[in-house]
Amino acid sequence: MVKITLAVLLLVFLIGCGSSEPASDVGSGTGGASDTAVSQVEIPEAFACGADEFYRIKTQQCVKLKHPGWGFRGFETESLPIFTLESCTQDALFSLLEKVPQSGGHVMLPACTIETDDVIALNDNTILEGAGMDKTIIRSHNPNHDMLSLRGKNIIVRGMRFDGTGNALGGIVGTNNGGNILIEHVDISDLRGSGIYLDTAKPQADAQITVRLSRISQTLHGIVVKMRDSAKILFYSNELFGNREYGIDMSTTSDIEVSGNYMHDNYYAGAKSPMADRIYYYHNDINRNGKDPNKEDRAGIVYMGTNVGASIYIEYNDLRNNGGLAYASWDAHFAYLLLRDNQVAGSEDSNGYNIRATGIDKIDVYGDNGRIWVGEGNEGRIVYH
Repeated sequence: MVKITLAVLLLVFLIGCGSSEPASDVGSGTGGASDTAVSQVEIPEAFACGADEFYRIKTQQCVKLKHPGWGFRGFETESLPIFTLESCTQDALFSLLEKVPQSGGHVMLPACTIETDDVIALNDNTILEGAGMDKTIIRSHNPNHDMLSLRGKNIIVRGMRFDGTGNALGGIVGTNNGGNILIEHVDISDLRGSGIYLDTAKPQADAQITVRLSRISQTLHGIVVKMRDSAKILFYSNELFGNREYGIDMSTTSDIEVSGNYMHDNYYAGAKSPMADRIYYYHNDINRNGKDPNKEDRAGIVYMGTNVGASIYIEYNDLRNNGGLAYASWDAHFAYLLLRDNQVAGSEDSNGYNIRATGIDKIDVYGDNGRIWVGEGNEGRIVYH
């Protein structure tokens, strides 16, 4: 048998929601996405970068990952039986999935549209693979269900579009699963809940997740993760836009790298990280977020909540032209913030500050990151290099 690792998967051609219970974040939200937000980049079908690199989709650059060992770690796939869908109906798809044994399988979907009114479930050691994100379309009109439920570990979803038609709850949802998940080359849109929602209620110390080369729009949050303990997560080379609250919401105590993404036209912010232990924002383009009328409550990136041991690293990002600040810590207390050579013009509050960094014990600043507010009497916490 052959072990397919992340390095191998990065080099291959990319052909490319949880339980049947309603997702916990379902709702219209208090915000609203931009009516004019449209996709502005092309997601490549073939990954041309190296095994330890990500693709910055707006600038079309290959850049080294900071943590290439994080994220999806592969699993044994060569011996998996292959199941090919012959008829593009819900009944045919569900019948095919029932044939997949507990040991797993590789389910192949053709280029077609499949109308569903119930949740599709995947268990351990399963690959669900379409013919491409613009070719295989799964469409749901059911307001009572998520579209795809991940109910195990070692799962790959790639090469398809999930269209919620403005009715379905979540897109790809996993709760209480064992982690080790790869989601790539998928298009998710028009949902009442979130595009991808992954939550482990019980700690999963080995959870490793990668979401890459995907497009998520017109949902509540593009991606939500609530992993705990020592989860290692990679989000790179995705476009997240027009979502009613945040592009990515990381309510998690885990290690996360967010690189090469293009987050634009989301209502509150491109990304929110309320409780992450360590999070790295690296070479992202986060622009035109913050549609809320209150300019003080919106930003390109926000940190909300207290995690006294947390460290946030924000390097080489384009954070220009957001409706509020480029970066803001709202009512937060955490240990460390690194700012390195971020572009922030056009993102500022009513006092002309580009970055609000209050409540942080130590801040290192390299290069020009605009005007930074640390709060009265806290000037000694910031070190300019």
